[in-house]
Order: sequence, then structure tokens, then C-alpha cells
Amino acid sequence: LHYPSHPRNPSRRRPPVLATSPDAGGVSERSEMAKSKNHTAHNQSYKAHKNGIKKPKRHRQTSTKGMDPKFLRNQRYSRKHNKKSGEAESEE
Repeated sequence: LHYPSHPRNPSRRRPPVLATSPDAGGVSERSEMAKSKNHTAHNQSYKAHKNGIKKPKRHRQTSTKGMDPKFLRNQRYSRKHNKKSGEAESEE
């Protein structure tokens, strides 16, 4: 029998699957099934870096939704009366 090799590691081969019967002594007295694998991180890092890990886009103005109304009101007045850099020169 020829077993296909691992895609990235040709020396790693799958072991042959042998059919064992209870008469052959291949199975222990407790006939329980093997535990299944719960988690693996195999290939996840490769997939993540395939298109590059991007930084989240930073927006110029963050949302004020849910902020303190008293603070927002003061901020509004502050922006209204804050002199821009060009205005100070034009008044002279």
C-alpha cells in the first residue's frame, strides 16, 4: 500500500490502518473508543498571515454616542468659541 505523504513534510507518512478483531488480541479488555482531539492551532497562523494581519482602521472622530450629555454640551460650546488658527490673523 502507498500512503500519501504530508503536503509540506514528505518524510511524515500516515500509519497504515489495521483491522483488528477481539480474537486477534488487538483490542484490550475495555472496549472503549479512543478519545478525540479537542483543539489544535495547526495551520491557523499560516492562514492568518496569508493576506497579512491588518491593524484596525482608526477613524478621525470617535463616536460620542452614550457619552455624558453634560460633557458633550460643554464640548459643543468649547468648539463653537474655539478660535481657528486662520481667524486670529484676519482680525488684526
